[in-house]
Amino acid sequence: MRPGARFVVAAAALTAATFSAAARAAAPPPTATPTPAAHNPQENPEDVRARLPRPTPMDTETKFPPPQQAPDEEARTANAPSEETLLPGERPVLLDGQPFPERRPYDPGFPRERRTRFVSIEAEGPGDGSLERPWKDLQQALCALEPGDRLVVASGIYTGSFRVAGTCRSGTKEAPIQVFARHAFLKSGGGDVLTLERAHWQFWELQIAMLDSKVAGLTTRGPDAHDIAIDQTHVYEGNGPAVVIGGGSSRITVSNCHIHQSMGVRIEPGASNVTLVNNHIHHNRAASVTVGDSATGSSTAGGSATGSPGAAPREIVITGNRIHNDRGPALDLAGCDGVAADRNRFSNYRPDEDDGAGGEAVRVGACRNVTFENNSVLEASVAVRIGGPQDGTKAPEAVAFSRNYLQNKLTGDSTAFAVDAGRTIRLTNNVIDHYAEAFRISPGVRGLTVANNLVLSPKTAFSLGSRESVALFDYNVFSVDGSFSAVVAGASVDPAWMTRQMPRSRSAAEVGIVDGDLAKVRGFQPIDSGKAVDGTPFRGSAPDVGVAEH
Repeated sequence: MRPGARFVVAAAALTAATFSAAARAAAPPPTATPTPAAHNPQENPEDVRARLPRPTPMDTETKFPPPQQAPDEEARTANAPSEETLLPGERPVLLDGQPFPERRPYDPGFPRERRTRFVSIEAEGPGDGSLERPWKDLQQALCALEPGDRLVVASGIYTGSFRVAGTCRSGTKEAPIQVFARHAFLKSGGGDVLTLERAHWQFWELQIAMLDSKVAGLTTRGPDAHDIAIDQTHVYEGNGPAVVIGGGSSRITVSNCHIHQSMGVRIEPGASNVTLVNNHIHHNRAASVTVGDSATGSSTAGGSATGSPGAAPREIVITGNRIHNDRGPALDLAGCDGVAADRNRFSNYRPDEDDGAGGEAVRVGACRNVTFENNSVLEASVAVRIGGPQDGTKAPEAVAFSRNYLQNKLTGDSTAFAVDAGRTIRLTNNVIDHYAEAFRISPGVRGLTVANNLVLSPKTAFSLGSRESVALFDYNVFSVDGSFSAVVAGASVDPAWMTRQMPRSRSAAEVGIVDGDLAKVRGFQPIDSGKAVDGTPFRGSAPDVGVAEH
């Protein structure tokens, strides 16, 4: 069969598989994200730190497996969930019998196309974009699209530094431009693999192979790069960032994607209104997600206009992602103004075996207006670090961690919350399970609230550098194994001190979580036992202690 004829058959099958469901219902393509099966298990081990040396890569062309299924089977199973709910050795966490954090599907809502165009690396000539005569040149195809077009990219390997810029058009709100590619692989021709500088573009099932290069996989850049959606895309194996949301970009959504063995996702100064939802990001060589930098942090956030090059990233939403096993933190909020992180799962963060650096799951630097709710952080040496080395002008401000579950049962030396600097920091209604040190608060912190937390089996309940840091430190329950231990201003304190200074807190034995369910607490009555704190909603006469609220 001629290559052109093969493409006609394949494209017709893809078109039918993609759009038959749309003909039956208004929903766009299914959004559950499959993880492609590893071509060679040694190339991408499930739980090996990204810093470890990998075997000598196979020939790069073997990283691009061709379709292995018949078209009808592919249509039925291509988007069926294939990832395990839990990582190997990970314990289930529940809230009222349901998985915690809550899992919610995300549908990007891609509209139906007005016209379908085609491109194939196997085309026999330049073509005209029709099914019978597809374009051969992907760059030419991108810049030939008009609002309402959907480009179907045939299976194959496309090499280049592709740019939606220059003569390429923007779509519109009513008629975005779409690129659909199930088995097409993009790899670098020397620069960033795909750069987007136009508005109202939507991408589905791209495969971007970085092949250990230092370029970026996918980049958005400039004020014309807005209202862009990237869904069910796989970006992997590079020494550069997988995704860069550059300055000026706005209203960018990355959803249901698989990103690994790279320098992660970077949201740069000047970007705004960025959403990362339901992605699987893991085994990266730096932080999985980095937002801003310390030079454009909270000191400038109030003085620069949204989208200007020096402005801290604003209106960032990070929700429903699974992030684990990175060399850097899962989430590094280096400099930002307005970040909401909820329903994420972070796990497996330990110091580097060579230099001892790292081990933090979440780091909050020069940021303000940060909320972190209903997340889990499992097995990290430091679950959350707020502040870090600061010059005094860029300390975090207005940071709230509420209703999160932090667990560490594999190492004896760990800290749940390390607050090194900051103003107006609220740590409320969290469950801290088997961290050696629940709270470590440095003397320079101001306006700190620590309330309604349930702390299980700490070696040191808290280390408080100065009482002047505290606005409210009470209504917490510490379940200790043996004698109570805490430190204030460098001196050990006993339960009698806590009775005087924190009269609504308690230290008790035999308090715990039953059957891994955060709503089932034994040993005391958590309902309505807390303190109302601004920004933390509750039912009844007062908040409960811990994550659950009844």
